[in-house]
This record gives sequence, C-alpha cells and structure tokens, in this order.
Amino acid sequence: MSRFYKERVQEKLQAPPHPDYDRMWENIEREVSARRLNASSVKSAGTRKKWIPAAIVFACFMAAAVPVFAGVSLNWSSLYGGRTVSNALNNGIGQRYDMNVTSKGVTMSLKGVVTDGERMKILVSIDADAKLEAQDAVELEHVVIKDESGAEEPVNGYLRYDEASGKLLGIYEANDMLKQGQKSLTLEADNLVTYKPVEKLLNKVPKAGDTVATGEALYPEIRVKSVTESKNSLAVRYNVAVTDHKVEGRGDPHLTLDNGSRGMLTQLPPEDDGVLIEQLFSNMTLKDWEASKPSFNYMKETVRIPGAWSFHFQADGKKASEAVYTQSLQGVEEFKQKTGVQLDQLIITPLEIVISIKDDRSMEERSTQADVMFKDVRLQVGGQEITGSYTIKGDDPSHYTHVFAFESPEWYKDWSKVPMKLLLKNANVTMRDVTRNWMTLKQPSALKQSVDIKLESFIVHFTYYMDGKDLVVESDSESDIFRGISQTTLKVDGKTLFPKMTPRGPGSQSKHIDRYPDFAMKHTVELNPGFYIYYDAGRDMEFMLR
Repeated sequence: MSRFYKERVQEKLQAPPHPDYDRMWENIEREVSARRLNASSVKSAGTRKKWIPAAIVFACFMAAAVPVFAGVSLNWSSLYGGRTVSNALNNGIGQRYDMNVTSKGVTMSLKGVVTDGERMKILVSIDADAKLEAQDAVELEHVVIKDESGAEEPVNGYLRYDEASGKLLGIYEANDMLKQGQKSLTLEADNLVTYKPVEKLLNKVPKAGDTVATGEALYPEIRVKSVTESKNSLAVRYNVAVTDHKVEGRGDPHLTLDNGSRGMLTQLPPEDDGVLIEQLFSNMTLKDWEASKPSFNYMKETVRIPGAWSFHFQADGKKASEAVYTQSLQGVEEFKQKTGVQLDQLIITPLEIVISIKDDRSMEERSTQADVMFKDVRLQVGGQEITGSYTIKGDDPSHYTHVFAFESPEWYKDWSKVPMKLLLKNANVTMRDVTRNWMTLKQPSALKQSVDIKLESFIVHFTYYMDGKDLVVESDSESDIFRGISQTTLKVDGKTLFPKMTPRGPGSQSKHIDRYPDFAMKHTVELNPGFYIYYDAGRDMEFMLR
C-alpha cells in the first residue's frame, strides 16, 4: 500500500486534522452560486456526520502528570501538522504532559496540547502490543474533550504506527476551548479498533444501471449510476449499499482497477440510502474500462479493544494567544488586478500561517467578474518553501473567511524579521455572465441536437435532448485549458430555470451533464453556459510579503 493510499485510508476512518477538502469544495461552489444567484437556485444536501454519544465508564489507572515533554524523541513530524505542534511545544508555547492511562491492557499517553485561539491540537501515543502490518489502520472510535461544566467538543484525528518507537502516534484537533484563559479539561477516548484491507474482484465490469454484488456483509452491493467518458478521463459514479447505517462510509469503500489505480475519489452528499461515490480515472476511455478487472475494496474491522481512556489536565491558552503575530497586507495591487479581491492580513499562530483574503466587491461586480482559485499555493519562509492551500474558515456561510493556509515549518521568536514570499500558480477561473452568452435552442426532443459557443479563447460544445420528461444538457470542450461547466442556466418562455443540483468532486472531469426535471415549453428556450471554469496561466504571480 502506498503512503498516499495509507493516508487516504486513515482519513476515511476518522478525519485527520487537515481541511475537509470535499466539504470545502462543496462550500466554495455553494457560496459562489449563492452570492451570484441570491441563493435562489442552489440547494445542497450537505454531508452527514454523526457522533457516538459519550457513554464512557472510567475504569483506568492514571499516572501523575509531570512537567516534561517526554514525547520529544517520538517522530511527531510523521503526522500531518505534527511538526508544527512539536515546534510550538519546544518553544514553550502550549503545555507538555506525560500522563499515562491503561485500560484493557493498552496504555495511552497524553503528550502535549497547543492552541491558537481557534483550534486546539492534541498529541497522544499508544503502546502497540504487536507490530502492525504496513496495510493496517487503527483508530480511536470516539474522542471528545470536556470543560469543567461538562460542555464537550468532538475531536477529530488519526493514529499512525511509528515503527522506530513501536507506538501508535496520534494528532487530534478540536475547537479551542481555552481562547485566552485557563481551564481544567478532560480528554476522553474509547474503543481502539484495528482494520485490515479487503479486496474483492467483481464478477463483471459494471455499466450504468448495473447492480453488482461484492460478497461483503457490510457493503453487499454497488449500483452504478453513470460511467462518463470525457476527453482525458473517465468518471464512475456509484452508490454503495450499507447494512449498518451507523457506518456511513467508514473504512473507505471504493473501486480499484487491475493496475492498482483508484483514481481520484470523492464521497459525495448522499442522494438516497447508502454511500455515494465518484471516482475519476485519468487517461482512461470507456473501452479501457470495459476491458478492466475492477475490484471492490474497503478496510474491514478485525480487532476491537473496548477500552476507555480519560485524562484530566490543566491547560492555559494565554501564552499561545500572546504569540500570535499579525501584519496588514493592504496594497498588494497585482493580486487585486488578477483576482478582483485583495490580500488582507498575515496571521501567524502557533499552529499555522494564514493569509486572509478580503472581498469588498459589490454584488453587481461579483455577478460579472471572475472568481480565481489557485491550485498551487506556496510560501517561502526564511530559506524554506512550504506548500499550502486555499480554504475557508468559519462555520457560518455568512461569515466565511477565505484564506491561504500553511503549516509553519518552524517557530521564530520574532516573525517580523522573517522574509516571506507568496507564490501562486495554476489558476482556475470561474466565470458567469447572464447579460450575454445566450444561445437559442430548437424544440428539444429525444433526438440529440447540438450548439456551440465561444467563451474566452475556447469553444464549448453543448448537446441537448429529452430523456423522458427531463431535458438533459451535456457540455464539453476540446480545449486543454477548459475545466468544465458547473451549472448551466435556461430561459424558458422568459422564465429563468436552473438544473437539479448534482454534487461533484474537486477533480471533476470537463464533461458535465445537467438535468432539468419535468421540462416544458410553449414558445422559446435559451441556454446560457452559466458557471464555466478554465485555466489561466497569465494569472500566476509571486510577490514578497515583506
């Protein structure tokens, strides 16, 4: 199992402490649509997430906490975000612990806690009784943190086996319950579960509409909704039946090809019972798919230790809050010219480096101007170059903050003297302009008809036809810079219509299919490309932040 695949498995068992990119992409598309359409046409199913109720019986032994960071020799850098937390602890920011709890013969240790006013990161280790195989994955099934009043926050994270120490190392994240104060907190965890990979060869290559048995009790069958070929990829969209609805995709169910490829996978918001998945295979044709030997894969539970681990500790967020460095970034004119928005602030916390983005455009300006997203985001800090991402902070869509976020490579006591350079490349531009680009269509029928339009420097080809009572509109382009249509728009007898919302993954293929249910017209129908996305190398830029 490759390192990348192993990390993806751990993500699917319990979300690790990095951004949920699938939800982020959904939020981005939803916000763009909502603010340009006054939220009248966009409906999102949203992802479901259930937390197991906290019902933990404390039957453990706790050793006394000591004021040393006993975990300093452990390889925390092997965990995503672990280096940042250990750097902060080594610079006196946060609290170090060596608290040990044993339950059902398994010892878990709390090693450190760091906050930044928004998030709390927690380092733990677990003594493994036996050496794990490279393909195994382990998780704590339920983790929460509570304050003195009993108020609790869910905790997300993951464990990774460290061969050098023979321990499971874990990094977990929760909302910051300390802010700038001091509190007594309790970390509770239960059920240590081990998973092993299962691979079942399907008895046939599934086509759209097929239902294929997997031979597994938990995920007994898959039902293929579509197999769509584009100029450079193949998208397979399918629903996985689940016999235990508490699972909801746990164990990373997916398909792999006989060459080992799993493509780019996204678990989408459910449309009915089961787990909805889209997998995008690059450089694959429908003919290649029909000649392949796909297998169904997931991580199956093999060992369950019903332990309960609880840590009571004092934590103080004051020093971490005092370490936050902020600098205004007003006046970066090149960024504003190429994106329409402007950089706002550089914020350095013990856990991350954030560059916030300010969008003060009017609604009218937003309706016709581009939204730009950079796929390659990097920051030179001192003599190091680190990779970051564009993401959204906040739980309320009306108060989202758009940012570039980076894990800090090290901690400087005086950040004001550290040179920084922002590098932005691979810009994907989203445009929509309903004041133009309208195409008059002929009366739709079961016979496929087509129409072309030039957008920017490329031609987009539209095919439309009736499928029962629904009007289907397909779009694609031969251009290498075209990334796809995300939502078309119709004007039927003067009335604006929008298609049924169909969630897609962040790496969706350029071919797009919209469906307008129960379509009917009397006189005229016009089609607008709506939201279209393309690559623009001319927007690449780099500039010194200081």
